[in-house]
Amino acid sequence: MIQSVRTRQWGRCGRGGFTLIELLVVIAIIALLIGILLPALSGAISSARTLKCQANMRSMGQAAQNYGGDYRDRIPAFSWKPGNYDTEYTDLRGAGSDLQSVPYQAVSIIREYAGNQFIPRTSGGNNWFANLWFTHLVYFDYLTGNLEEPVAACPEDDEQVERAETPIPDFATNLLFRKFESSYETSVVTYSVDRDNGVLRPIEQHDRPWGSFNRDPEFLTSRKYTEVTFTSGKAFVFDTYDRHYAELPDYLYFQPGARQPILFFDGSVSVRNTSDSNPGFRPRDPSSPEPSLIKADFRADESFPGYYRWTRGGLGGIDFGGEEIGTGRIQP
Repeated sequence: MIQSVRTRQWGRCGRGGFTLIELLVVIAIIALLIGILLPALSGAISSARTLKCQANMRSMGQAAQNYGGDYRDRIPAFSWKPGNYDTEYTDLRGAGSDLQSVPYQAVSIIREYAGNQFIPRTSGGNNWFANLWFTHLVYFDYLTGNLEEPVAACPEDDEQVERAETPIPDFATNLLFRKFESSYETSVVTYSVDRDNGVLRPIEQHDRPWGSFNRDPEFLTSRKYTEVTFTSGKAFVFDTYDRHYAELPDYLYFQPGARQPILFFDGSVSVRNTSDSNPGFRPRDPSSPEPSLIKADFRADESFPGYYRWTRGGLGGIDFGGEEIGTGRIQP
């Protein structure tokens, strides 16, 4: 009986609860710890995404090299030209120029992978520059082969990662081409001549907005890896945007302070400051010492050098690790 009373008394007077002050102190400590740990956690996530982006690029570089090994050293690029195509789709056989045949080839490849013959040939619009973000379709067989694996999407490109991971049946047919888009653009000189050769004129962009290119009706050419002079210093694949380090959204690769991973022709990937790149040149005016100047948008007054998008000397030029070659070395 005495023991029972003592037990009840201890239960009333010695219970292990918190006072309001103690609870507030604990909450404050937890909040402080969260404040300390969140930046570190955020930095770790950002670093992991950057590493994933670099791994994606390495995979693309290896796949492109394997493609070249099977196709006589050719750098992968769209190859259809008017009257020279291989497709079972009759609506894709009537291209009258390279401007039309390239998007038709992209649509043909997408139809095959999507298993949907009704994807419109007008996907991307009448002036669709499919070479820019869709060149990887040419060597898609050499990538993972998994349609839902976004190897061609930067992990920081949430919109494209979501598109890539979305199953094909969940897309409207007229928008299905967006699933196969890449965050990364392929160097223009992998499918354009370095300078005017009397038959073809190079693609150029001087004094235009970043997404506006001057392409003649016939512009497409086949390039080979052996034409690359500085494989470890010439940019092959890169992101149009600085997604990893810029504080502002939609910050373009050529804007001041931009920095990003770049895939080089030797298969290596490294993070580079755009400002460390050679400024580039004007492909249709190769004797000019000035670079191609491009704008952030149609309304912008300020222009910036195009850097590794417009390498002086094209495939024979160098972007990082050495001075620009002299234009006198560029042969027609």
